[in-house]
Amino acid sequence: MPLPIPYLPHLRNPTVLSMGLAPLNTRTWIEPDDALPRFFRHKQAVRSRLGSRVFRALPASLPAQREASQLLAAHLERDHPAFYRRDGAFLHSAAGAISVEAQSAEPLWAISLAVADDLLLLQQRDDEYLLTAASLCSPSHWRLEDKFEQPLTAIHGDVPGFAHALQPRVNRFLQHLRPEHPVVRFNWGLQCGDALCVREGGTALGPLHYRCERQSLRRLPDTAAILFTIRVYLFPLAALASVPDAIPSLLQAVDACPTELAVYKGFDRIERELAFYRSAHG
Repeated sequence: MPLPIPYLPHLRNPTVLSMGLAPLNTRTWIEPDDALPRFFRHKQAVRSRLGSRVFRALPASLPAQREASQLLAAHLERDHPAFYRRDGAFLHSAAGAISVEAQSAEPLWAISLAVADDLLLLQQRDDEYLLTAASLCSPSHWRLEDKFEQPLTAIHGDVPGFAHALQPRVNRFLQHLRPEHPVVRFNWGLQCGDALCVREGGTALGPLHYRCERQSLRRLPDTAAILFTIRVYLFPLAALASVPDAIPSLLQAVDACPTELAVYKGFDRIERELAFYRSAHG
């Protein structure tokens, strides 16, 4: 049975806290698939329920939102014609017809409905990059209202080890990111159930799932903002049994995770569920 996900990043990089950046081919900036309608429905439902806790934008971010929308729409039409076609101000896909009108009041939200990815805009203020606009429908244990208009130092302030291990490198990287050299990275984690939106304080129920986030960073050439995309993949952990060494290496990565970071990732809260896999693959 083929896996419903193309990535198992823990096999390549078992370290939970890592930049892990790689060059990104602009033709594969976004990777559409048959899950588009699910994400379209999910985003509309979550915004209807949570409102500004899902989409928020500073007025000053509007030029960058518009640039991001137009750049993404052009990419989807040009590089993924099997999934998208343009008709005037509308971009058509299996998810529906999405308005990409340049004068839209919420261009980042509109274009986010055309893709499975969450979309976040980072803009420089003095020596920091701030979160100035975001369509965040599938977070993993964090809340947009807590992080909005905050610099990266504050956004990642509760991640154990981030300030010491990664913050200086991240700042240098963002300062030198060029429009022609976007990058991609991956996060991985574990959660109970298959909920896409797992906000801080929420309770997740159900079988253990592997959660992978494919993230890209691309500087917009005109506004110099950075567009950060997050595509979430979720599938039952039991499916990893079909991949040689996938579950044993995952258990080793969990065990090697520093205590504070393991608590932050929630590994301590799923130890009972992990016990089954330890006995079966130990």
